[in-house]
Amino acid sequence: MVGNKEKKEIKAQIKTETEETNNVAMEALNVERIEVGDLEKIASLRDAKRKFNGLLNRILQFVCVSMVLYQLYIASFGDLLAIMARAIHLGFGMTAVFMMYPVSAKLAKQVKIPIYDWLFVILSLAANGYLVIFNEDLAIRAGTMTTTDLVMGIILIVLLLESARRVVGKVLTSIALFFIIYVLFGNYFPGPMAYRGASLESMVRYMYTTTEGVYGTILGVSCNFIFLFILMGSLMTVMGTGEFLMDISLAVFGKYKGGPAKAAILASALFGMISGSTVANIVTVGTFTIPLMKKVGYKPHFAGSIEATASCGGQIMPPVMGAAAFIIAENLGVSYLKVCAAAALPAILYFTSIYFAVHQEAVRENISGLPKEQLPKAGHVLKTRGYLILPLFIIVGMLLGGFSPAMSGFTATLSCVALSFIRRESWLTPKRLVQSSVNAVINALEVLIACATVGFIVSAFTMTGLGVKLATLVVTIGGGYLLPTLIMTGICCIILGMGVPTTANYVMMSMITVPAVLQMGVPAMAAHLFCFYYGIISDLTPPVALGVLAGAGIAQANFWKTGLNAMKLACPTYIVPFFIVYNPILLVGQQPFTLKLLLIVAFCVFGVLVLSCALYRYIIDYNKFYETILCYFIAFMCIHPNILYSFIGIGLFVLVIIAQRDRIKKSQLLTCDNLQGK
Repeated sequence: MVGNKEKKEIKAQIKTETEETNNVAMEALNVERIEVGDLEKIASLRDAKRKFNGLLNRILQFVCVSMVLYQLYIASFGDLLAIMARAIHLGFGMTAVFMMYPVSAKLAKQVKIPIYDWLFVILSLAANGYLVIFNEDLAIRAGTMTTTDLVMGIILIVLLLESARRVVGKVLTSIALFFIIYVLFGNYFPGPMAYRGASLESMVRYMYTTTEGVYGTILGVSCNFIFLFILMGSLMTVMGTGEFLMDISLAVFGKYKGGPAKAAILASALFGMISGSTVANIVTVGTFTIPLMKKVGYKPHFAGSIEATASCGGQIMPPVMGAAAFIIAENLGVSYLKVCAAAALPAILYFTSIYFAVHQEAVRENISGLPKEQLPKAGHVLKTRGYLILPLFIIVGMLLGGFSPAMSGFTATLSCVALSFIRRESWLTPKRLVQSSVNAVINALEVLIACATVGFIVSAFTMTGLGVKLATLVVTIGGGYLLPTLIMTGICCIILGMGVPTTANYVMMSMITVPAVLQMGVPAMAAHLFCFYYGIISDLTPPVALGVLAGAGIAQANFWKTGLNAMKLACPTYIVPFFIVYNPILLVGQQPFTLKLLLIVAFCVFGVLVLSCALYRYIIDYNKFYETILCYFIAFMCIHPNILYSFIGIGLFVLVIIAQRDRIKKSQLLTCDNLQGK
């Protein structure tokens, strides 16, 4: 988990990153400048990086540009063996880590790279390069380890763990180290955890020289797919796509009740398509939207929670969906497009529920929108900058056309460069291309290193048979019943996700719980998405909740108030995963299209509306206690797969509205009589 000291490291960094955005945006709409509050800070290890100038900066730029060119080569014309391609990918990543990330966050102000980190860079290149140069010899020896093989393998394992500690954090590193120890000393573990143990040579051979360990499928997904999408997002950001999405969102929703909050939801959903990162989404969009929300009347903790919740939802919004979606597709052996289609409806329900909650709060507190004269014109924004969103349509079109995610990402990336020259302000000049390359590598490092580190855990499960044991244990603890098994899985995903990236969280939990859930007859897509969603919402669940820390920091709000409200806003995400397990028809594309699907979608949308009315205790008037309880009951009836229950729920909701309308009329008549009496 993130410590208190690490939470305090980011004040100067976040001020620097947001200063330019704030000056431009706040001047345009006459909103007070953001100053990050002292109460709660954005805690993120990704900010604890060295800042270079001169020769070191040029070396770093050279490394990042080289990595980008290599990834483009792999995606288009590259024909390397899997382990060679992944070793080069990891070699670039570890080099960038030891150049940019100091051994301690306290040393982030260093302007030079210590000698020991240069040594780590050389050893990282040597350990990964060894597999590339001597791959044929390793294949001929067919598993026979030499002393050099063993030394290189140990170097790779130690340096990868150190890379993970610096970039990802201590939690995942500790978990990976535990499983390495378990592989070596399994015979000392008690009860069902015990197994005969493996030699150091066997462990290193399996984890280092095969595609079952560090260089396994998970790292392959990072190499082949994830990096390209991150690169595309970086190019789109430099082109000004983030500002375009913000402007079009304000143009659509800005004038309505609670307009800035509704615009924040749309902008975060759209920006999440190209960022795939909760914190990056909040820092980019939130620095603009949170002050606007506060200006029109939203309380600081509410404004911070809206942005945190909406930005978190960016990871479940197709077509990017964060790194884990690519791994889901790989694990299931289906196209990435099928994963996107299956995840589309839960994502729509998620953002719909946030929209309803925001609207309810706006009506309840009488929060108006922004004046029309302060808002951009939708037609003008689309006419002048609509081309900036075209790469997303290119990706979707190519995926629908049957192209691979790698080729779709490659084409969309090249299209960014071509489209940028439509207008002068979006030109991807050589300087901007270099900056985009650096940004892409920085943004990819956490996922890249996490994917490699998870390889230790995956190989440990395979070598020891622990996966089967844990799956059996999960079923036993759940008593053989699906609901308690799912509840236990959800809680574990949230707790583990508090210190582990979404990708690593999903991989670990899918190995433990998905086999157990599959034994109970749950469709594979539903089982995998269940783990995926619960891993993501750990960003909104205190006590760590990095997304909430970011939103609260920008809003200058109390962390716990922001976190509790974020959980209320995201309530459907805690519930919907259960319904996609019990009612897989909600996963579009998994079953034939029927009229029943349309009815269920409509009822689910209505159900999250009613749930918002219950959570914020308001429909057209403040709820009585029994009306709130009834709304919770109605919401569950509407989301229930039985259509009859949904119709009954709608009928009950109409009765509640009639009761509130009559109460409002009586109150108005009483007020009128009192005024006449006076």
